[in-house]
Amino acid sequence: MAKREKTGRIDVECNSSPLEVSLGALLGKGETSETPRKEMKNEDAGTRKKGSTLPGRAILFRETKGRGGKTVTVVSFREEIPGDPEEMAKKLRTALGCGGTVEDGRIILQGDQVERASAWLSAKGVKTTKGN
Repeated sequence: MAKREKTGRIDVECNSSPLEVSLGALLGKGETSETPRKEMKNEDAGTRKKGSTLPGRAILFRETKGRGGKTVTVVSFREEIPGDPEEMAKKLRTALGCGGTVEDGRIILQGDQVERASAWLSAKGVKTTKGN
């Protein structure tokens, strides 16, 4: 068997350890300044789409017909459809933690989400009516 050569040991007693060096410095890219999260949120708010207006009124009801016995929550809009129903559906799905889709300008949420969806829409300033 061949003998292995001893490798040098890392001195852990000094103030600067190799673990304190940033990855950017190791790759030669220097230090990168991180943008605080508050500043990033303000930038995102300025780049919102203008067509993403909320409707004035929404009707919520449960539906099981034609869905194999599964309950879904339907969010329908009486007066005007929101500027971007896909974006509104995504926000609803994220807030409620459920799946869903958009069909014919109506938002279909998986499960019985009428109460939760009504509370979320009311908090956004949309008047809600619960149907059937």
